[in-house]
Amino acid sequence: MSESRPIKVSFSFYPTDMTALANRVAGLKKAGVMVRSATVLRALIHLTPPSEMIAYTVRLAGENALGATVPNNDNVSGHPTVDLPKDDVKKLDGVVLHLAKAKIIATRAYVVRAILRAAPDDKKLAPAVEKFLADFPNKPRGLSKIRLARLAKENG
Repeated sequence: MSESRPIKVSFSFYPTDMTALANRVAGLKKAGVMVRSATVLRALIHLTPPSEMIAYTVRLAGENALGATVPNNDNVSGHPTVDLPKDDVKKLDGVVLHLAKAKIIATRAYVVRAILRAAPDDKKLAPAVEKFLADFPNKPRGLSKIRLARLAKENG
């Protein structure tokens, strides 16, 4: 991820997606990787190559068209928000543009839903997420950031 300021991006998720995200977080914690839902989404977006994003999105669109998936008749039940680097936002937008050229209407949220649903099982995903966290650790914000700055100043 680049060092430029991250971009706050929200995704509209249906109950099925929120359940998939919660299950993924629980599975990763069970595998020994302590993560929150935003971290899982950031990792999936960063680690999934654009070609796989396109394939997962096309597959989800096909399943939806054939009625093979549970229809999203429910209202949106969650809006996970993540801070993404510009490169990952560009990657998502590039996937959406590529799909539009193929006459498949998709949004960033739809692409993220597709990669979340197609993500590998927790045992396979855990090492990749651990490496992602080592390469791109969470940065403290709010009070944590202020306290860390104060401690650093006091300890010289």
